Amino acid sequence: MAKNRKKVTISDIAKIAGVSIATVSRVLSRSDYPVSEELKRKIIDIANQVGYKPNIFGQMLRKGRSCEIGIIVPSITNPFYSQLLSAAEQQCLSQGYVPFICNSMSNQQLELNQLSMLEERSVAGIILSSVSSDEVLMERLKGVQMPLILFDQSFDGYKGDCIQFDFFKGAYLATEYLIQCGHRDIVFASGELDRRSRCLMYEGYKQALKDSNLSVSKRKIIYTSTEEENFEKKDYYLGQELGKLLLQKEYLPDAVVTINDIIAIGLINYLKHEGIQVPHDLSVMGFDDIATCEMVTPPLSTIHQPAVETGSLAAKVLINRIEDMNHKTVQIMMQPSLVERDSVRKVHKKVRR
Repeated sequence: MAKNRKKVTISDIAKIAGVSIATVSRVLSRSDYPVSEELKRKIIDIANQVGYKPNIFGQMLRKGRSCEIGIIVPSITNPFYSQLLSAAEQQCLSQGYVPFICNSMSNQQLELNQLSMLEERSVAGIILSSVSSDEVLMERLKGVQMPLILFDQSFDGYKGDCIQFDFFKGAYLATEYLIQCGHRDIVFASGELDRRSRCLMYEGYKQALKDSNLSVSKRKIIYTSTEEENFEKKDYYLGQELGKLLLQKEYLPDAVVTINDIIAIGLINYLKHEGIQVPHDLSVMGFDDIATCEMVTPPLSTIHQPAVETGSLAAKVLINRIEDMNHKTVQIMMQPSLVERDSVRKVHKKVRR
């Protein structure tokens, strides 16, 4: 049987580096104590080479506070939120904090329960992408006594730290692009309009139509929910349900704006199964720009939402708040950009059903 390797300590690193244990401790704990950049790099390199693993719980005891950061997102299987999580997690770890990840599964009550659980756990701070209504969330956040940042979505009147996204502008860009490609009969496809982000996207879609003197009609919005028990594929099946609703119309529209890429992919695959080809018979716009967009057929035209930058920035701002409660409030609006691929056609004729 192989002998257990002795655990590497800061004392071992100090001997190799030829410095005091206190200096190694200051560098690895990211203390503000002045140490030259050259020496910092030397100590960190040695720590990596010898496989040093810090005792997080020991650090928490020495500091007298938690090193955990709670992160709540609506989904851990949707690639968009996976990108957000990965970036936030990397930023937390790089600054000596441990992410504690919660998946609310787009359930408002579960999200509120997770907030309470993180408070009871006395985490250092919370990063939250909420699915709660503005009123419910605003009232709940009044009682949170620890640093918290909203990311991805915020709400009107929120005075705290937040890294949000311009959903209105994103949907406007998507609709405007379809109009520029010659489409006039454009449908908005969504899950229930029970989230601020979805409502803002619907408003952006309508405004783009109005600015091009095109009619706005409730008949041009299709939305539904799904009772699909497989939460991992919920948005995909939602896209398929929206495809069924689309084919109940007498005519196919020129194009469809969807609220996320997974829904768009589910919609396209359902239409393909029914003999409707995208973009030949119908153009489809996604929203998020997940990596899968380039892997499907046709590659999905979409709106880029900077998930990695949002997740990393949210963690960085929160940690600044944890370490300096008097830090100036940060409110940033991340901007969308158009990504042209092959799911939108420049010239299109209506297909009669």
